[in-house]
Amino acid sequence: MKTDFFTSLSDRHVPWVWKFTIQTGKDGIMTVSALFNLLQNKDQASKVVPPMVLKGTPAELDEGFFDSIERPVAETAGLFHNMNDYLKGLEEARKQSKMEQDKAKAKTLAKPAEPKDGIEVANEPKVSREGKRKIYEEAMKSINELAGNCKYSEALALLPPSTDYPEKTAELDKKRSDLERMQKQYEEALTLFNA
Repeated sequence: MKTDFFTSLSDRHVPWVWKFTIQTGKDGIMTVSALFNLLQNKDQASKVVPPMVLKGTPAELDEGFFDSIERPVAETAGLFHNMNDYLKGLEEARKQSKMEQDKAKAKTLAKPAEPKDGIEVANEPKVSREGKRKIYEEAMKSINELAGNCKYSEALALLPPSTDYPEKTAELDKKRSDLERMQKQYEEALTLFNA
């Protein structure tokens, strides 16, 4: 028996995760529940989108299933893409705001004093232990958020060098190896999924 169900599904060119439930009643009527979501949807609001439910005889479903779901799929796809674009923009704005301020602050604090008349002036402001600890904790928080969103290369780029925090060398080395391992696994999974 040959069917073109999967070919028809593939023809939609929509990279979603599909979940189907098919129930056959005693009267020969089938109930099909079709739920789809983005492959990597981070918005919790997507979880309240209900599945599409279609009922009919097998012949009716063969004839009209894809026509029936085409419009709801397009509308939901637009909604999900808007959600993801919004979250990406929000994350980018958050990074630009907080991290850029922290970088500028750290650069200002680490800027060497200009020598005056051949004499070096040692008026370089020192970063307090508390300030250094706060910068480290904020960086680690941002790194964990990025890793939670599968943005491992961005998280690795934010990881402070162990020379800045010699007392945290073991922790930073472990975090670096964990992020590199997770990035490799993520890339392998994407390769398998896209193959």
